[in-house]
Amino acid sequence: MRRDFKLPEGDERCLNARGTPWETVLHGSVQWLLVQAFQIPAGYNCDTATVALRIPPNYPTEQIDMAYFEPHLSLKSGKAIGALTSTTIDGRSFQQWSRHRTAQNPWRVGEDDVCSHLLQASSWLKREL
Repeated sequence: MRRDFKLPEGDERCLNARGTPWETVLHGSVQWLLVQAFQIPAGYNCDTATVALRIPPNYPTEQIDMAYFEPHLSLKSGKAIGALTSTTIDGRSFQQWSRHRTAQNPWRVGEDDVCSHLLQASSWLKREL
C-alpha cells in the first residue's frame, strides 16, 4: 500500500484498527486517502467498496468534505441516488457523493478526523436507503 503522504498519528492508528487496507495517494497536487473494503449497507449493488477522502492541505484544521466510492454505487430498489458525479482518482473512476456537513453537524477542529468522517459517510449511505 502506498504512503505518498503522512496522516496524523491518530488517524493512522484508527485506520489500522479498522483492519482493512488503506493508502495515501498524491494525484497531481491533491492528497487522497483510499480505504479498501469499506462496508456498504445491505440494499446496494455491492457489500464493500473503496472509499476515497480528499485530504485538504490544512487538514485537520480544514474539514474533509464528501466521499468518493469505487465501484459506483446504486440501490437494489432501483431508486435514484441524487447529487452524484464521476471523478477520476489515480486513474480509477470513483463516484463522488456530494454530501456536506451542516450548521447542525459542523467540522469540530480537535475532535473530527478521518475516522469520524468515515462514520459520516456511513450515515449518508444509510440515509439513502
